Amino acid sequence: MNDEQIIAGRYRLTERLGSGGMGLVWQAYDERLHRKIAVKQVLVPAELSSSQSEEMIRRTMREGRIAARLQHPQLITVFDVVQDGGQPYLIMEYLPSTSLSGLGTLPPDEVARIGAEAASGLAAAHEAGVVHRDVKPANVLVGEDGTVKITDFGIARVSEDIAGTLTSTFAGTPAYLAPEVAKGNAATYASDVYSLGATLYTAVEGEPPSGNDANPMAQLYRIASGVITPPAKAGPLTEVLLWLLNPDPEQRPTMAQARDALAGVTYETPEPSAAAPTTPVAPVAAPTPAATGPLPAAAPSAENTGTRGRAVLFAAVLVVVAVAAALVTTLINRDDTSPSAGSSDTTSETTPQTTSEAAPTTEPSPSDETTTTAPTTTTSATTTAATPPPPADPAAAISAYYAMMPGNRADAWNRLSKRYQESRAQGRQSYENYWTGVNSVSASEVAPTGPTTVEATILYAFKDGRRVRERHSYTLVNQNGTWLIDASSVLSSNPV
Repeated sequence: MNDEQIIAGRYRLTERLGSGGMGLVWQAYDERLHRKIAVKQVLVPAELSSSQSEEMIRRTMREGRIAARLQHPQLITVFDVVQDGGQPYLIMEYLPSTSLSGLGTLPPDEVARIGAEAASGLAAAHEAGVVHRDVKPANVLVGEDGTVKITDFGIARVSEDIAGTLTSTFAGTPAYLAPEVAKGNAATYASDVYSLGATLYTAVEGEPPSGNDANPMAQLYRIASGVITPPAKAGPLTEVLLWLLNPDPEQRPTMAQARDALAGVTYETPEPSAAAPTTPVAPVAAPTPAATGPLPAAAPSAENTGTRGRAVLFAAVLVVVAVAAALVTTLINRDDTSPSAGSSDTTSETTPQTTSEAAPTTEPSPSDETTTTAPTTTTSATTTAATPPPPADPAAAISAYYAMMPGNRADAWNRLSKRYQESRAQGRQSYENYWTGVNSVSASEVAPTGPTTVEATILYAFKDGRRVRERHSYTLVNQNGTWLIDASSVLSSNPV
């Protein structure tokens, strides 16, 4: 095919834009309407039989007509679907753009913005009764002006459906499939939500949530198990990603809910101080992988209140601002039972005596466990995360809690009810002492046992070399829209 070929007597191909496992994409010109367009030639796999090829062409034409019904600012418009020389072609809106797969790793706030726009388009498709079935980075286009549009509704799955098995004709990585689809079930609205979550996870983390195995069968097995690597770079986007990537389709948000949650993920910059003191504030543990997600309530730390306090003191007593600010910072971070309880860095390291529910966590078996590792350095935070949408249910709250630990204890502390903090955790100092001795922790098999109760398996790796796996039971309470751990008990405990 040359660049001057005319398709269906009307669409003149001018430049080849790209290719993939399912076809070629061209920039073209509509000779009748005098406008730039994009043309996708859908390639028919050579391994298909004659009858399968005919069925694929028929299905492609049908999927193209379905896509043409969708009209939304975040969806690439399909203008026409034609056949030429026995090959199907989709005639589409042309958007000067780069796919999300070509943009590399992006900051969480930009990924949240892109995700919110993509979810907006997909929500409109769902409302129209259309499941995309192939949400992945290559199908999320980001225009030169930042506009986000979704393309390729249903087309990439046609040949796989015709061939009768996903793995026999799968082109490229299955990394963005939902677990239920990887098991062979039909794609649904909920599977689109998971695929969007996997797409956004990849954009911020640099690889899919289940890894990137060169063996598609091994990849499918891992995805079907529901195992993911906790986000390490997602910051305030973490909890939304975990919600979208819930292995249970019933526990995921709708696409409209995903859109709203993503739109609410932002960073907040601290207010500038006229003369911030040079004396450092009490250090706060640097967020660990999977511990930097958005929080339903800000932690009571110096970063949240110290700036305003210092500004007021400066305005009132300029001469003593540095000393006063340092004093205010110390008082803010001081716990009722210990002057260092508000800082994980200043707490003396104490080897824990036994595993305690005051540090609820769950852990998968060695074959599927995901681990959050404590940071090796600490630093004073300079920004605070915006208030995120809270975990959708008690099980999600337990998963989110353990995703923070052990490196983000200040924020995890706020996920415990006041009663739990005072009784089970035995105060902030005891809580800090326990977690200081934990090197890593992970949660698995998190499952609701009632409206407010959850069970989970927790694996602890202690700094003294011990590894313990426990099965925990939790009771949670909902306070102002946030699920808090209110009680816990150990059902079983075994050394590993």
